Amino acid sequence: MTNVKVELIDVYCQDTEDVTGADDFYLIGGLVGGQTTRGILTTPIKINDKQKKSFKPDQTVLFEGEIPQGQSVKGGLKAYDEDAAKDWAKYGETVKKISSAISGAIAATGPQGAVAGTILSAVTTAGGILASLDKDDLLGSTELDISSTGPSHEERAWKMSKKSGTGWSTWDYTLTYRISRS
Repeated sequence: MTNVKVELIDVYCQDTEDVTGADDFYLIGGLVGGQTTRGILTTPIKINDKQKKSFKPDQTVLFEGEIPQGQSVKGGLKAYDEDAAKDWAKYGETVKKISSAISGAIAATGPQGAVAGTILSAVTTAGGILASLDKDDLLGSTELDISSTGPSHEERAWKMSKKSGTGWSTWDYTLTYRISRS
């Protein structure tokens, strides 16, 4: 068994989606591996052009669990710019709903049979989680498949951007996260 830990390091904004000022950047997602299912939701970070920001300390660990040799942590993340206000006072309750939705989606296949796309889909469609999500700007989506074998420490960058000739509704973000195996 290998202990796999996935942690957020920071997010860098080269260009915000909002042309009038800072974006309110947040992540939603889920990761599954071994006996661990983890719903992911970060509270919004106000970020502007050419800024690098860290996440709240209690929201940096995306996953930590024992993974059997030959298996991996699967799931994904979606990044948004919040445009529609949400009730962030229900943060803890929402994370539990995300985890339950993921558990329900993989119950038939088990963690080894689950595919990242299925997990990511369950995260955002389950029971109206963050009902106004469709009003927020989707900045990017990524599926993750993190093997239990590999270097003891590695950093990965997820780049998400959109360009247009008009300069309207464009963005450029890089999210950095760390994978630790022991």
